[in-house]
Amino acid sequence: APLREIELSSCVINFTNMSVRKKNGPIDYPPVTDMKILQLLIDKSPRILSRDEIMNEIWGVDKNPSVRTIDNIIVRLRQLLGDDGEKHIRSVRGVGYQWSLEESHE
Repeated sequence: APLREIELSSCVINFTNMSVRKKNGPIDYPPVTDMKILQLLIDKSPRILSRDEIMNEIWGVDKNPSVRTIDNIIVRLRQLLGDDGEKHIRSVRGVGYQWSLEESHE
C-alpha cells in the first residue's frame, strides 16, 4: 500500500488528508494536484519520472497541461517542503524528476 504519512527532517507529509505539517508550525493544504505529484514521485522512487509520465499519471493521456505546469508545481513543492524539498526532489537534466532520500551532491 502506498505510504500515507512520511516524516522528513523538517515536516510531515500526510497523504490521507493531503497536508504538510511543518515540525515547528502550521499545517499547509497545498493544491491536491501538487500533492498527487509528490505522492507519485515518492511511490515510484527511486525511479526517475519524465514529465510525460507525470502528466499521464495525474491528468490522463487526453488532457496535457504544459511542461511548465509540471515545473511550476515542482518549484512549489520544493518551497512547501523547504530544506527537505531541495534535498529530496531532484531534477535530472534531460530526463525528469526523482524523489531521492540520498543526499544529492550536485
